Amino acid sequence: MMKWFNKKNNLDEMQELQLLKAESRGFWIGFIGLAAAIAVQAFLYGVNSAGDMFLGEFIVFLCMGLYLIGSCLRNGIWDRHLKATPSVNIGLSLIAATVTALFNAILSYRNFQSVSTALSVFIAYFLMLSVAVSVALTLCSALYRRRRKHLEEENDDIEN
Repeated sequence: MMKWFNKKNNLDEMQELQLLKAESRGFWIGFIGLAAAIAVQAFLYGVNSAGDMFLGEFIVFLCMGLYLIGSCLRNGIWDRHLKATPSVNIGLSLIAATVTALFNAILSYRNFQSVSTALSVFIAYFLMLSVAVSVALTLCSALYRRRRKHLEEENDDIEN
């Protein structure tokens, strides 16, 4: 069986680029699909009763996210369109906190039929997540800048 797999690359540059694009799309379809599956199951069954039900999906989703973050930071990549600035980090953390807090507030309203409880859940989740995500993004952007500087110094050493 191992004789079927040789180390020689049989793809030309165009095929290699197309394969990388297909793999990238497949990764993002899986990542978004897992996130949607977790959200739908949590909405349909509630977080407490479905916790064990989507534990596998959550672990795979978490591993995919951690791999993507680690790989991008290791290679000095932040984003195609966004810069690693404090204002972008704060904006993204507010968006993430709002979406997550709104989702949990809707779940809370569905479970308890109380607007005040849902509003309390929204405020608590929003405050906690906006701070946590902002700190995480600030830490990651600091690691990105440090790694980027290191990679640029390596390139300068190679060129000289």
